[in-house]
Amino acid sequence: MPGISFRKIVSFCELLSTNLKPHLPDMPHLQEESAGLDALVTDAKALDNEQQILRGRLKEITRLRRESELRGQDLRSRVAAQLRGKLGFQNENLLGFGIPPRKRVRKKPETQVKPPPATPAVPAKGAAPPAVANPDPAQ
Repeated sequence: MPGISFRKIVSFCELLSTNLKPHLPDMPHLQEESAGLDALVTDAKALDNEQQILRGRLKEITRLRRESELRGQDLRSRVAAQLRGKLGFQNENLLGFGIPPRKRVRKKPETQVKPPPATPAVPAKGAAPPAVANPDPAQ
């Protein structure tokens, strides 16, 4: 029965078992199947209850694990901060504790960029004369 949930299958089996019991005196050849159906329903309900218990336990364990991770991160951060304070932020010995040291800042020597030599612009024949900048800064 693809597409039908486990609970529906159990419910269908339980319904069949319940409705079959009054007709067993008329159909004695179904006694064995009825007993098997009852056992199947009982086992399925027990498995479903166990699954629900385990699902609850899984949620609890997941919550406890998450809390433990947060406590571990907090504790690690505090210890790492104290080690950095004691040994220094750039000390290579921090690597032994799994703490990356702060990288050393290297100042590059300033290289002065020389502007390219200006070449005088020669206007083409028939071109308008170049515009002169306004010498009056008030405008």
